[in-house]
Amino acid sequence: MRRTLIIFILLALSLGAQCKTYRVRNVSALKEAIEQARTGDRIVLRKGIYRLTDTLVVEGKKGITIEGHGAQLNGGVRIPRRALKKCKEVLGSQATKGLRHIDISGYQASPVVEKGHTHPSGPSWSEFYADNVPMRLSEWPNDNWIKLDSVVRMGVGRLQGNEGPGYGIIAFKEDRPLEWAEPTRGWLSGCFRFGWSEESVGIKEINPDKTLEVRDMTSYGFGFKPGENFQKWKILNIPEEVDAPGEYSLDAEGGQAWLMLPPKTKRLEMAVRRTPLLIIRNCVNIYIEGLEFNCTCGDGAVVYSSTGVKFEDCEIHNIGHIAIRIASSCRNCGVSGCHIHDIGAGGVDLAGGDRKQIIRGDNYVTDCIFHDFNRIEKHLRPAVTMSGLGNKVSYCEFYDSASSALLMLGNDQLVEYCNFHHICMDVEDNGALYHGRNPSQRGSVIRYNYFHDINVPFNVRATYHDDGSGAVEVYGNIFNNISSPPVQIGGGSDVVYHDNIFMNLDCAAIKTDGRLQTWGADRLIAHRDSVALVDGPAFREHYPDFAAFYDNDYTLPARNTLIRNAFYNVKYAFEKVIWSDHFYNDDIEGKANFMDEMRDNWKTTENPGFADPKDPLRGFVVDSPLLRAIPGFQLPPVEEIPHTSPSRYETRNDGFSGGNDEAHTKASL
Repeated sequence: MRRTLIIFILLALSLGAQCKTYRVRNVSALKEAIEQARTGDRIVLRKGIYRLTDTLVVEGKKGITIEGHGAQLNGGVRIPRRALKKCKEVLGSQATKGLRHIDISGYQASPVVEKGHTHPSGPSWSEFYADNVPMRLSEWPNDNWIKLDSVVRMGVGRLQGNEGPGYGIIAFKEDRPLEWAEPTRGWLSGCFRFGWSEESVGIKEINPDKTLEVRDMTSYGFGFKPGENFQKWKILNIPEEVDAPGEYSLDAEGGQAWLMLPPKTKRLEMAVRRTPLLIIRNCVNIYIEGLEFNCTCGDGAVVYSSTGVKFEDCEIHNIGHIAIRIASSCRNCGVSGCHIHDIGAGGVDLAGGDRKQIIRGDNYVTDCIFHDFNRIEKHLRPAVTMSGLGNKVSYCEFYDSASSALLMLGNDQLVEYCNFHHICMDVEDNGALYHGRNPSQRGSVIRYNYFHDINVPFNVRATYHDDGSGAVEVYGNIFNNISSPPVQIGGGSDVVYHDNIFMNLDCAAIKTDGRLQTWGADRLIAHRDSVALVDGPAFREHYPDFAAFYDNDYTLPARNTLIRNAFYNVKYAFEKVIWSDHFYNDDIEGKANFMDEMRDNWKTTENPGFADPKDPLRGFVVDSPLLRAIPGFQLPPVEEIPHTSPSRYETRNDGFSGGNDEAHTKASL
């Protein structure tokens, strides 16, 4: 035994002596080190900016570490100060003081393109960054929206509402657009029919009669309905409207840009790379530590066909498309302790696992901070998109976003110990955690999360089980200070809510409907098609209730339960919707509200036992009234949920107040 131990120690020392540390200071040395590295080797990047002219690829490697605290992988170019020319006129009009013009013809800049719902998702245009802060396309009007209150022609829609021939025309009241020399440089941006369908489309013409015609289809055509304040628009990228610090207008085809720098800007960069900064492929146990990913049109990093790849303590920001993609072919890969912000179209795309064969991915996102993660593409471009089977998101904070923070697709997913706040601040009919539109996506758990401070003039949810999705267990969560019902079960079955706390709601806590029997019946064909993709022996064995579900009439919600939940300072427990009629009630026991079982719930105006009701994360007092009112209630471990960061929306004042739930249309239930 002793001899074996000595041999083992000598072998370990021998292997350790063979491990190398590569210290690199430029891109060529980094590429060479990656090529030469073997199992156990470390590649250490010295501090500095590593500007990539092509994608950095790690392929076929095992057991190497790449670390670079203070090192930055960068997909942009630095614009020298001498390239900024004073601009007294812009397209024949008097320029705002401080406007600068740049010749970018030598930088291979990418042009502004259509973005948003139904438009192709991909790399962004060449954005400008001033001292690492994203600048924005010029807006008219600045920091505001114009309500869509006059539609001249609905126009052709990609998905519905085809009026044709011709594209949409809207009218406006202001004189300013008539003063622009070349309005076709501009892009009409907004929600043109439904509040969750945000997009931008090019301008074809602005006419003297104050009408504007677009040059392509929108998703649904233009629609107008009084009272729907989510129908709104603004115009982007007009050179004459570069009139505030941090704005720019880009003409990539013409090789020029106009911008107004923020005061005391020291460094100006423009993103040019369209391919990922880093690709990891066919690797095992690759450890990326402390790197910064910055300033690119495309993705930050992509991982394919690998096991045990981990990003830790990285900052991923100023990314035009998606921060990190972990493909479905990966196992035990993840992102830990990272700060992911200022992203164009989503944070982490977390796939992995085989739904039909019931093979877990065990990929993860943990202990990360996400904010400002859907700046360019807003519709369903969340901080984390989960798909596949058996993946996890935990101990993360999500805040300051236009739309959803987490899209939970797939099976046996786990979301736990997360803090969601100031989410869905600019869309309608959306959810901080969106779970939707496929009844075969079963077995997921949402537990021990804090959803709070989601106050917007639109209908948004904390947890949204949309269009027949279900078979999910939700427990130990706190829903606090949300302007619309924080939970919506949209026609689905097998949804279980237990041991949750709803508090400080001037609306209903839970909204339910039976849409698959009414206006949502057209979803049934798509549901059957999606079920056929995974149905089989392994799937039915893993989900024994699945066969019974489809042998019965699954258009009516069934087996939904509400057990041991507290409703503290809540206006109504339920909002039940039948077709388009809304019924509000406090029935928390018995069988109603599309719930087959409701028991041991408590509605109160008494503090249920928080040490500080204004900050539930401070925990509970001993002998909490909640435990007396609901025997067996499991208090959530709030001390493990991440703290709440300050939000730029906390002083929001956009002229709106309250929700619009009673005005909900059938199409957006």
